[in-house]
Amino acid sequence: MISVIVPVYNVEDYLHVCLNSILNQTFQDFEIICIDDESTDSSSEILEYFASKDSRIKILRNERNIGLGPSRNRGIDAAKGKYIIFLDSDDWYSFDTLETFFNEAEKNNLDMVMGKPIVFYEEEKSFGRERYYDAEFMGKFDHKVFDHWDLDKTRLFDIPIAVWNKLYLKSFLDENNIRFPDEDYIHEDNPFSCRVMTHAKRISFINKYFYNRRRRPGSLMALNDDRLFDNIAIVRLVLDVFMEDAELYEYYKKEVLTYIFKTVLNWKYQQIEDQYKERFFSEVQGVYRTFIEDYGLYNDIRDNVDKEILDFFKFEDIVSEML
Repeated sequence: MISVIVPVYNVEDYLHVCLNSILNQTFQDFEIICIDDESTDSSSEILEYFASKDSRIKILRNERNIGLGPSRNRGIDAAKGKYIIFLDSDDWYSFDTLETFFNEAEKNNLDMVMGKPIVFYEEEKSFGRERYYDAEFMGKFDHKVFDHWDLDKTRLFDIPIAVWNKLYLKSFLDENNIRFPDEDYIHEDNPFSCRVMTHAKRISFINKYFYNRRRRPGSLMALNDDRLFDNIAIVRLVLDVFMEDAELYEYYKKEVLTYIFKTVLNWKYQQIEDQYKERFFSEVQGVYRTFIEDYGLYNDIRDNVDKEILDFFKFEDIVSEML
């Protein structure tokens, strides 16, 4: 059985499509765990209606709004299925997603199987493919079993970190204590996916589009306000995944430090609204201080992060102040 975990918060306009895309799957051995995160629109009533029609739909209600990651954790803990898959409540599956993923996982005894999403642009009412989600370099692993050691290590962070285009073996998640952060962070899937990719022994990729990702105004993907400060906490959690294993960190230190300081923090600084830039800049400098003080990473940062990025955030000035 597959446990489909669907966090729900104020998605009355999209929830019918989401739930029907599960109920109409070619594979029918599933349960749907909907976590109602204190919705204030008619989402709760829609859930009740669907649950009254199909006993496989279970509703968990949060006593307060706790966010996407903690809600998914509730779903994982409640799941009875052999496998777990996530679906955001404004998105939907292609009709054969569960069957294809289940068969691939069973055939190859997998910890995880991943497919590709296609993007639906809400305002334009059109579909499109995005290079990051397409991950064309993964084509050579189509229907093959691999783990992260089989990858070109410079490509680890090019694998989309989203959790909703993947199927997970529940016992694998439980045995490795893989959960989302307890706090309501955006980009909560970063440390989760890093831990999955570096712990899974048997992964497969299917080079087809299975997931319909809705891109709409007001979604988390469109944020550029002070919620981007969550990335400060997230990058520390990402580093922790690698620092727990000395061999893993040594192997990936250039990739993980580049990802943290260039791909995440520098990019978010460029993205955030001007009124928050000064504070964000200061907090990024705080990350540098923490990584030097708590982890002793001065040399690793200096040797592996682009000098242009270090100069922009005044890395040597930070070091001089600390000394």
